[in-house]
Amino acid sequence: MAENKLGLNWSAAEKALAEGTFSGYKIGILETEKIFEELLKNKQIPGGSTERKIKYIQRFLSLPDKLDYSQHVYERILHEPHFEISREETKHIISGYWQAMLDIEEAVASLSMREKISLRARYISAMAVKNARNVVLAILGVSAVIWFLAETNIGKKIASVIIAANHFFIFKFLFWTMVILAILLVIGGVLYFLTRRKKRF
Repeated sequence: MAENKLGLNWSAAEKALAEGTFSGYKIGILETEKIFEELLKNKQIPGGSTERKIKYIQRFLSLPDKLDYSQHVYERILHEPHFEISREETKHIISGYWQAMLDIEEAVASLSMREKISLRARYISAMAVKNARNVVLAILGVSAVIWFLAETNIGKKIASVIIAANHFFIFKFLFWTMVILAILLVIGGVLYFLTRRKKRF
């Protein structure tokens, strides 16, 4: 496992770069982005997305334009299948991420206890908002499914099929499966007892 002073695993990125191919260089950058996102998460940088987290830590970066360019190339790799990049350019991109991670590490380490508490509170708040949004969307989705099954003709037919299938599974398939397993366990126990008894005599 390849480790560094930031405590992050670079083995996947190093393996990809070692291939010496265009695809390897691109995978190396993708893996570096993952490492960058992992650092943002570990440092509990607030924000619902990587872009928002970067805006939050922008003031800590010594070379923000370099990180912007690295992110730009990352996006190109995602959306342009035939995009090619040289080894030297790849090194430049990864160094942009590396410098940003060093800046973040140094900035977080230098924060006062009050600032760290504030940072953690903002992170928890951002996570709460994100989770609340997901819960609301899940409730709306379930409500829409229930309405569809209860209020439309097609939905009622689908619901009846689901109920029948559920009834069959619980009261026939599952019930008889449990009965058979119980019988097999009893038979197995009896045979085991008889075998042990024969060995004694």
